[in-house]
Amino acid sequence: MAEVEKFGGLFRKIGDTVHIGTKKFKGKTILSSDFDPESADSLIFRLRSEDRDSFRKDDGFIVKDPENAILLQSGSLVGVAGSGIYELDKAAKRPGSEIIWVTKREFIIKWGTPGIYTSDNIMVGCYGISRMRVVNPRNFIMNVVSHKQYYTGEELKNWVKQTIVAAVKHIMSRYTIPELLKERRSLEIQTRSELGPETSRWGLELVGLDIGGFKVPEEYQTLLSYEIEKQVLDRQRELAEERGKFDDISEKVKKYEQMLEQADEMFLTGKLSEEKYKEITDKYSQKLAQYKAQKE
Repeated sequence: MAEVEKFGGLFRKIGDTVHIGTKKFKGKTILSSDFDPESADSLIFRLRSEDRDSFRKDDGFIVKDPENAILLQSGSLVGVAGSGIYELDKAAKRPGSEIIWVTKREFIIKWGTPGIYTSDNIMVGCYGISRMRVVNPRNFIMNVVSHKQYYTGEELKNWVKQTIVAAVKHIMSRYTIPELLKERRSLEIQTRSELGPETSRWGLELVGLDIGGFKVPEEYQTLLSYEIEKQVLDRQRELAEERGKFDDISEKVKKYEQMLEQADEMFLTGKLSEEKYKEITDKYSQKLAQYKAQKE
C-alpha cells in the first residue's frame, strides 16, 4: 500500500492484508484485537497506552477484515482504519493514546411493543425483529460507547430497542386497526425511514426491519387471520412470478450459450468468416452477459 495514506501523521497503512503487512514487519511486534468477531459478546476491543506496558514498544497494529479500528489521542479522533496493517508513529504511542477495534458483524434485535392505541382507539400490540451493524465507527464510539472499556451486543440491543419501539408506536398510532392489518409493509417502510437519521447519528445502519405480527383484541382475530392468509397468498403469487421470470432468463442464457457454441463450430469448420464470427460473438456475448447478470 502506498505510504501516502497517512492519518494525522501518527499512523499509516502499509498493507492491504495481514500476510503482506507481516513481511514488512518481520522481527517487529504488532497489536491486534482480542475478541471473536462471530461472538455475540463484545462489539469493541479497546487498548489504551496506559493499559499495556508494551504498547510503546509495538510497531503497528492489524485490522482484520470484519473490523474497523479508530485511533484516539486524549479523547480526540486521529483517524479511522479499515482492514489492513498499519505502522504507528512514535507520537501515537504516548500516554493518552488508544486504539479501539469495532466489529462490523450484523446483529439481530428482537422487539415487542406494549398495547398501543390506534387512531380508532383500539389497543394493539406488535412484535418483530431488526438487523443492524456498525458502519461509522467514529459516531458509534463517540455517541454510544463513549469511555466504556467494553460494550456488548446486549447493551446495544437494549439501547436501540427503546428507539425502535418508540418509532413503531408513533407510526402505528396513525392507523385504524383494519388499515394496520392490511398495511404491514407500509408500516415497516415508514418505521425504517423514521429510524434512519437516529441510527445514522449513532454510527449504525438499519439493515432490515420486519414486523412479525400483531396482538389484537379477540373480536378482531377473524380479520387478522384473513389478512395473514391474504398476505401469504400475495407473497406466494409474487414468488411464482419471480420464479417464472427466473426460468425465462435461464432459458435465454441457455439459448445464447448454444448460439455461441454453434458460432464456434461454424468458424472452426470454415463456414463463417473471421469478420462475421467476431460480429456474431460480440453481439451474443453481450446478450449472454446481460441475462447472466439478471439471473444472478
